Amino acid sequence: MYNFLIKPFVKNMDPDRASRVALTYFKILGMIPGGRLINRWVHNNRAEGLEREVMGLQFYNPLGLGAGLDTEGDLYNDLNDLGFSFSEIGPMGADGVRKAIASLQSDPQDDILGVCINKEFLNSFTLAYDFFDFFVIDFSTKLSTSILGPVLDARISQESYKPIVIKLPDNISGAELDVLTDFCRMNSIDCIQARSKEQVERIRTRSLGRLPIIANCHIKTPQEAAELLEAGADLIELRSGFAYEGPSLVNRILNYLQENAKNNNRRKNRKSA
Repeated sequence: MYNFLIKPFVKNMDPDRASRVALTYFKILGMIPGGRLINRWVHNNRAEGLEREVMGLQFYNPLGLGAGLDTEGDLYNDLNDLGFSFSEIGPMGADGVRKAIASLQSDPQDDILGVCINKEFLNSFTLAYDFFDFFVIDFSTKLSTSILGPVLDARISQESYKPIVIKLPDNISGAELDVLTDFCRMNSIDCIQARSKEQVERIRTRSLGRLPIIANCHIKTPQEAAELLEAGADLIELRSGFAYEGPSLVNRILNYLQENAKNNNRRKNRKSA
């Protein structure tokens, strides 16, 4: 239905407007009695063989929904039913976190849920800590490691350890990225969210493959998703591509990755035989 009703309508829109239209569509769909059950049945695409552990969390596939679509934490469960193994809501500050917590208390998440924080970092982080599985500190507007000190100190005081991810700006220089990668490794930052294939490759090389990477790189095709994983990403996120293409893109990516995994296993078995 998305292909007929929404896809032709949003194809010429900018990503933010397309995302708002997509969110409205899924909100309306969620109001239909039994809508979630219908989504799970129609999009039953938890492809086997793609499970992985990243940041100490168990993901049933590497594909997640990036921040920028579910900006207020209204539809995380409805969207996860489309095949994502995790969702990232936001970006938001303290007021947004409070609203999202109210939603979570009335509708607990089914899958892994992260929150992207782009202001009031310490207050937002401490408010959110008990309710989310990981936290993305958005550096896309302010590249400063001074943001992280109070957040890391606040995590020490918590009873449980939860991952902290930093989200890179699009235009960070190579030298800045190297410094930031080293900082993450030395200061218990659990993951970097990269914005391009070049960033993924540079982080992977600089960290010797020891720093997990989420690729948030405007993925539009299954081939692009596979290339980012091959370049060194541990997880990948959709947002604008999902708004333009709808749930069918999730299904195509997972099927493509599953077929790649099967082919790789066949090659390994032939080599060991």
